[in-house]
Amino acid sequence: MKNSNQINTNSTMDLNIDNFERTMNLLERTGLNWEVKKEKLFHGTGSETPFYGIFKYPTEEYTVPTQCFGTVKERYRVFQNWELADTIVRATDGIGIVTDRGGELNGGAKVYLQAQLPDEYVGKSGVNRWVTVLNSHDGSSSISFGSTNTVVICQNTFHRAYKESERFRHTESAKARIEFAIEQFQNTINEDKLMFDKFKRMSELRPDENVVQAVINKLFKVDVANTTRDEISTRRANQIHQFAQAYNIERDLEGDTVWGLFNAVTRYTNHMSAPAEASKKQAYLMTGGGHDMNNVAYDTIIKWLDERTAKTVMSIG
Repeated sequence: MKNSNQINTNSTMDLNIDNFERTMNLLERTGLNWEVKKEKLFHGTGSETPFYGIFKYPTEEYTVPTQCFGTVKERYRVFQNWELADTIVRATDGIGIVTDRGGELNGGAKVYLQAQLPDEYVGKSGVNRWVTVLNSHDGSSSISFGSTNTVVICQNTFHRAYKESERFRHTESAKARIEFAIEQFQNTINEDKLMFDKFKRMSELRPDENVVQAVINKLFKVDVANTTRDEISTRRANQIHQFAQAYNIERDLEGDTVWGLFNAVTRYTNHMSAPAEASKKQAYLMTGGGHDMNNVAYDTIIKWLDERTAKTVMSIG
């Protein structure tokens, strides 16, 4: 991001000095003050290809890129970090929350910004909450909005994406982009509230053997009820043992509840299966294998909750 003249708002929502300074501060604070360029790729013979490379240029002084994130076709539109930051800063202004966190994943192949929501209390612990906006520079995904929360007592983080949209990237008008971002923030906040209602329902119920087995089966791709110990690989058996340890810890912290079961999953992904390096761990939990495991467990538990609720309604009727 070179100077304020680069930003064409194309709207009545002009970029004032205060917005510009907050955008620049956010980029500096989150390590996202760099740009990407889409550059034509050529065959070794010199002939053109139909592909473009997405390259990272950390500063204006760099004439040679420091990284290639991937290849895309001609219609792919680069969406710069400063565009994302500018849009999110002004959108969150419009709904009274503050964007104050962010960073890069996988060396910048993906970037994220987060706006904090008021803390919640579930079970026996407070939970920090953020709306997270993710963008990819490797062509792997569109811009997405989702919820990220961290249980304070055990520092288990769970990220759930709600919606991806190419419309965000391809909207040229800053005014339209900000209005769309505000809409997505509000939708995400509503989804987040529904999720916390389910969390609180989890904290009121004891799990039965069916839901515990279903979670283990989904996470580790086994059938614990119909598989002998000898039929499970040593690696898989060790993973299940680690999960059992996580479950015991969370039952001590949260009690014998479904919320404790879900926290056993996030404890396992956050503290047992995640890479030790902080940046790799963040990517693992937000877009990688840890994210997938957490969301599979969440969906499995919600299915169990819904079936339980349906049975209760039928028995009353």
